[in-house]
Amino acid sequence: MKDNFTQIDDVKIYIDNIPPYIAETFYLLYNHNKLMGNKIFQLSNYDGDRKQFINRLVEGYLHNYNNVREILNAIMQEISVTPLLDLRINPNDNLNTTLKDFWYLRRDWCYYKEGEEQISTIVNSIKEVISENAYKKSLFLGCGTGRLSVDLADLFEKVYSLDKSYSMIWHIKELMKREQYEFYQPRNKNVLTLDNVAQKHSAYIDEERKRIIQSKVDFFVADIFNLPFDDNEIDCVFSIYFTDVIALKLWFGKIDQVLKKKGLFIHFGPLDYFFSDETEMFTAEEIRAYFEKNNYTTLIDSVVETPHLEDSNFMSHQVYKNWFFVAEKQS
Repeated sequence: MKDNFTQIDDVKIYIDNIPPYIAETFYLLYNHNKLMGNKIFQLSNYDGDRKQFINRLVEGYLHNYNNVREILNAIMQEISVTPLLDLRINPNDNLNTTLKDFWYLRRDWCYYKEGEEQISTIVNSIKEVISENAYKKSLFLGCGTGRLSVDLADLFEKVYSLDKSYSMIWHIKELMKREQYEFYQPRNKNVLTLDNVAQKHSAYIDEERKRIIQSKVDFFVADIFNLPFDDNEIDCVFSIYFTDVIALKLWFGKIDQVLKKKGLFIHFGPLDYFFSDETEMFTAEEIRAYFEKNNYTTLIDSVVETPHLEDSNFMSHQVYKNWFFVAEKQS
């Protein structure tokens, strides 16, 4: 692995041009908090008969607002004016009232029954296919808040776990330093009781998993288009809930370059597609054919059903029929 990284508040960043990346990160988080600040101000002026409901929402929004301010403060001193002014941001970018990180922190590091069941199904499905100690180095693309790469780490000597989101990796680093990290998930829909409107959660990494991370899991920020690895360095590439984020033709060559001969590509997840070009929205069958055309042999092609980010206190959640696909590189 290459060592040309920048470190900001304990987060390693393998991005060639740091100023625009940090400027964009700051801009998106700042705008998220600007949206939240406006919402908090608007709701704080409410004087109707649903004060109890509104006050709970405000409590949750305000706590999360201050959490995001922590991240902004961590990177503020790294901001340069010119790259901030030069930003070209998609005006259609979706700003959610709850930072995406918090949804995954709840599943990954709050140890609730429904989250543990989803994680267990994914991990056990993969462990049935990959033998322990058969492969040395693994790479997890779009790792989010990192639980899956930690729980699969016993299969490997070294685990590299990347996400392009600074805040995702920042949260992992904070969990390694703190006893707990508190956040809320305010909900205004599908709520059973007032107690569920803005639930407070405490995320933490247990001591055993902290030891695993310290000994063999490397979390960092990187872009799939510029992976910080030598050619043929990685034994297994994991794409868990990531394959549908970027068009296949854009990233296939990047992972193929770093993957060893007889190395594995492992996909687990739906094909929901988070881009707009319909010509690049491949079916599972087409993705399999694409890999086979490029000298991969299919080892696993099946469907594993899981709930996704389920919260038993609410009326609805998604159920994924996850495509589980494993292909071995032949040359």
